[in-house]
Amino acid sequence: MRFTIDKQGMLIKAEFEIEMDATIPSGVRNIGEGEFCDPIALQDLTIPIGVTSIGDGAFAHCDWLAKVTIPDGITAIGDRAFFDCYSLVEVSIADSVTSIGVEAFAECNQLAHVSMSSCVKSIGDKAFAWCESLESIEIPLDVAHIGDGVFYGCSKEFLVQAPNKVP
Repeated sequence: MRFTIDKQGMLIKAEFEIEMDATIPSGVRNIGEGEFCDPIALQDLTIPIGVTSIGDGAFAHCDWLAKVTIPDGITAIGDRAFFDCYSLVEVSIADSVTSIGVEAFAECNQLAHVSMSSCVKSIGDKAFAWCESLESIEIPLDVAHIGDGVFYGCSKEFLVQAPNKVP
């Protein structure tokens, strides 16, 4: 695998061969726009601490990606960042994330569990639309913006939990 990183620490290109696992190199501060997965069978992705944002469409169409942990330090998940990651089952969103983009996790058909911190203030339109296997999601009580159709097309009944506020 080969990564191209610009002088500001932006990951602008990732070239994979047949890797199932990939670790983005330390020193990357932002993951740029684009699709880094198509057509490889990436299953396990490690995003290093130090990354502050995930660009629009960055991991869209990673059909085999099963689990993503968004590490502390990332503040924004771009539009369609994980769109159509068919095998994605579980997402853990770090405390530092404040915004989740439009259709960020839409069409992740196997996505069953999502947890996010109380720092999330904005969830974009259709962020979790067509997540047909969604069973539970934790949404902070004080989210300032929840977009239209966030759960559009989710065919199962699922539990939306908001954590208790601690004084």
